[in-house]
Formats: sequence, C-alpha cells, structure tokens
Amino acid sequence: MLQALVSIGLGFVMVCAAAADAAAQNWNEYRPENGGFRIEMPGTPRTNVVPIPVGGDETAPMTEAVVEAGKVSYLVSWLEYPDRLSRAVPAEQVLDRVRDGMAADGMLRSEKVLAGGNSAGREFLVIQPSSNAAVRIWWAGSRLYQLTVTGDPGIEAQPDTRRFLDSFNLVMP
Repeated sequence: MLQALVSIGLGFVMVCAAAADAAAQNWNEYRPENGGFRIEMPGTPRTNVVPIPVGGDETAPMTEAVVEAGKVSYLVSWLEYPDRLSRAVPAEQVLDRVRDGMAADGMLRSEKVLAGGNSAGREFLVIQPSSNAAVRIWWAGSRLYQLTVTGDPGIEAQPDTRRFLDSFNLVMP
C-alpha cells in the first residue's frame, strides 16, 4: 500500500514537472522586418544569415531564426531568389528540389501538398538516424520559406510542433 502511494506521488510530481516545463516556454510572435511573415516561437530566436548558392557563382542570403527548447529545435528560414531564377522554374519543381535536398540524408515520410492564396507548399516528415524533422516549406513569389521542428521520433505529432507550423502566416509589408 505504501509503495503504491509513493508511486502515485512520484507520478504526480513528474506530471507537474512536465506541465511546468511546458508552461515555462514563453511563446512569442516573431515577425522580422522585411521577412514577409509572422510565426509563433517558444522563445526569442537566434538569427543567422547564410549565403546559399543559386546558380553559377551567385549566392543569395538565407536568414535563419532558431529556438532550442531542450532536445527540440524550431527553425524558420527565408530566402529571396533572383527574379530570373524564380520565374524560370515552376513552384512545384522548386518544392520538389527543396524536399529532396532536405530528405537526402534520411527517409521521406507522409508528404502533404499545401496551398494558400498565391503560395504553394508542402509538409513532410524526414526520418533521420538520430532525430526526426517535421518540415513545412512554402514558395511565395520568389521567396522560399522553410519551417522545421527537429526532435525525437513522434515530434511531428506534438502540440508544440503543430502550434509552430500552424502559426505561420504570410503578411504584407
């Protein structure tokens, strides 16, 4: 009987600790200047700009915003392609190439086609050796947006993952 009460008490403490961890995440709207979007993130992101090859010797700056929350990483990135490139390739082909590149070191699962106004998108899961990545990509005009939540298997079904992915909206400047 005493052992059962101790087990119940420990279970209650663990549930309370998990609830406190979830409540401790301070979700904020992230809306970068000239980003063209808004999204909710579980903290203040670190930003980084990375040059991405876009053909020949040309590069374009990709901005990344990342929040690490324990073993989970939330990333949103955006990249403006030059007009000559964005007009030359259909949106579906751009999305296919991005998806294939992101899944190159893993296994692609559960792809879904998305549409929203004048943008096209995809949502998919990449199973990797040490983690999973729930990914949503959008192509709007000449801009590519990538949303990625990386964590343990099952990360794609977690409420915080859904909140992050579902909170993304394109906004007018």
